[in-house]
Amino acid sequence: MKKTITNILLICSLAIFFTSCVSTNKGFQSSPVISRNVQLDPIKADIKVNETTKLTGQSSSVYFLFFRISGDNTSADGINYSTDAGGSILSQYNPLKLMKTAKLNKVRSAAAYKALSTGDYDFLVHPNYTMTTKNYLGLVKIYECTVSGYGAKYQNFRTEKQKIVILEDGKEIILQDK
Repeated sequence: MKKTITNILLICSLAIFFTSCVSTNKGFQSSPVISRNVQLDPIKADIKVNETTKLTGQSSSVYFLFFRISGDNTSADGINYSTDAGGSILSQYNPLKLMKTAKLNKVRSAAAYKALSTGDYDFLVHPNYTMTTKNYLGLVKIYECTVSGYGAKYQNFRTEKQKIVILEDGKEIILQDK
């Protein structure tokens, strides 16, 4: 009996040791600008939306308590969801709600990654997320997400010089060159 328990612990230890985790992130729709005292020429771009084909992506994750058992290891970074905002200040800092939101966002971003990976697209236009949560006795939860939207790509990047005009009363106005 003691030898059997030792063998089981040895096998479990080896299984944990040889298990590896892989994750892939791809950023979409991101252009951070750090506030500086420098006048920058704004960058403009045209957006080309492919309205002929609707993109779809699906993802699911299984959680035991708060441990993720299975799910996709690819995700799209830089995507904002309408469910992230709102609520009272206390509910925004509730750790249980933050954990649930993080789980949901991971599944959503994996579905968005799958949808955007079907072509050469930069972001989804008018994405519709359908979330399903299955709860088994509060111990096991399965989150499933399906996203659909139109793929879009940024094109024709250009800068437009700003013109500052000083009026007689000392006020400044900024005009854009076209």
